[in-house]
Amino acid sequence: MTQLTIIQQNDTHGYIESHEEFFWKGDAPEYRQAGGFARIARIVKEIRKNNSNVLFVDSGDFLHGTGPSVLTRGSTIVPLLNALEIDAAVPGNWDFAYGSERLLQLQQRLAFPMIAFNLKHKDNNSYVFKPYIIKETDSLRLGIIGLTYPYVHETMPPSFSGHLSFSLGTEDLPAVIQKLKKEERVDLIIVVSHLGLPLDVKLASQVPGIDIILSGHSHDRLSQPIIHKGCIIIQSGASGSFLGKLVVSIEQGKLTDYKHELIPIYADRYEEDAEMKFMIDESLFPFRDQLSEAVGTIRTPLHRMTLQEAPMDRLITDAYLAHMDADVSFSHGWRYGAPVLPGIVTMNDLYNMIPTNPELFILEMDGASLFSALERNLEQVFAADPYQQKGGYILRSSNLMMAYKPYNPQGHRIQHMEIKGKLVQGDRIYRIAGAGEQLFMKHSVSRKMQNVHAHDVLKEYFARKGEITINDSPFIISI
Repeated sequence: MTQLTIIQQNDTHGYIESHEEFFWKGDAPEYRQAGGFARIARIVKEIRKNNSNVLFVDSGDFLHGTGPSVLTRGSTIVPLLNALEIDAAVPGNWDFAYGSERLLQLQQRLAFPMIAFNLKHKDNNSYVFKPYIIKETDSLRLGIIGLTYPYVHETMPPSFSGHLSFSLGTEDLPAVIQKLKKEERVDLIIVVSHLGLPLDVKLASQVPGIDIILSGHSHDRLSQPIIHKGCIIIQSGASGSFLGKLVVSIEQGKLTDYKHELIPIYADRYEEDAEMKFMIDESLFPFRDQLSEAVGTIRTPLHRMTLQEAPMDRLITDAYLAHMDADVSFSHGWRYGAPVLPGIVTMNDLYNMIPTNPELFILEMDGASLFSALERNLEQVFAADPYQQKGGYILRSSNLMMAYKPYNPQGHRIQHMEIKGKLVQGDRIYRIAGAGEQLFMKHSVSRKMQNVHAHDVLKEYFARKGEITINDSPFIISI
């Protein structure tokens, strides 16, 4: 019998330092300092010291999401990832944020391969990155296939996809799995995925021969694996606050047993690796003054951990409404963004909340079109077919009240909708305030850009309001 220890991180989103993290305790949130690459480095070194066959992978979204990562277009993160000695990674949807050419440049500086079986160049249909790698440990031969997010061209700004072609890759997967097993004689087939957990479960049901899926994108904290059609599926939270550890036993070329642990990286439980801590401090030194600038005071904990609405996004949409003459405001349903506790809010917090710092717009839309747009958003979140689940959370809003049935058919989920306390009229024109290319993409030509960006609007809102308390009454209700 041979054992393999797999370490997984996913959706770190540039969080190289420890930060406040959201945990549930009973029926209420608990906030604890967690995460950071220095603690990850310490834990991984300890695992490697005590185990002979170790594989460390990253399931995507590691180059974007915090001030230093955005301000350097990913450069700050690269040497730190290299120092972690990762074996392979798949690019996530946000890793394309600086454009495909920039991602290719950064990939040349990475000490580990990026792999993506479902990503090709449009012009010649060649792979952008290696579709898979064969990794040999002390006594095992592993076939590791990458699957990036398949809908970058549909859900992200056009600059993300450029001349790239994305697909699910499911039609061609069986052939490469057979090749790896029969010709390359690998012991295990491992898929490193940024599809999202629901899509990965469907993938396991459709494509035989996958032993393990290391899932990313949906920020799920799986305390125990999903076993589906003989495939082990794990996912390990987000923001560098967790590691997944999966130990599998292999006998005569077959996976016979497993043991899994989701490791919350509590700051008061794990020490930092001194060498990595020094590297982090050096890389962040040029940004300390800029990002420590105080912009205001918050009296409500800000988080983005709930599906329908969250206080972090309510702050954003309230600020948009305060800046512009509009009936209703929206923000994208992002999943990333570490919590901000009551007290001083800094520029670092603003970058964590909205690293893209998008330009605001006004969009005039009739009630029927708005209804359809929100139905499309609900379909992206709740589609019965996992392969059609393309959204993050429900669009965030202010001045909107909506009751919906998530299990209803496409186009028939919204049961009741009000704007500013009045029933939405199909033929009435509403002024919508928003920001970001992802928001109402089908109506992009009708946007009237406002020549002001989200960070400045939030700073203006704090200056005007002083201390801010967020109204946490529910306005988006599932029934």
